[in-house]
Amino acid sequence: MEKDTNRFWWLKLVLIALCCFSLWYFEHTFFPSDSGWLGVIMGLVLGTFLATLYEDFVDRISGR
Repeated sequence: MEKDTNRFWWLKLVLIALCCFSLWYFEHTFFPSDSGWLGVIMGLVLGTFLATLYEDFVDRISGR
């Protein structure tokens, strides 16, 4: 029986949201006059990169 590699599909979304929120919070804390949009955009890029690495890791473990 094969393992379902898509059973944690929501983990990638949580990772991206966590990166967006944490970089927004970092920017908003250190630069209170800014709205934090740059942190959200950078969090989106970083989260997408980390989600891609996670997906590659899962593919490598499952032998695809």
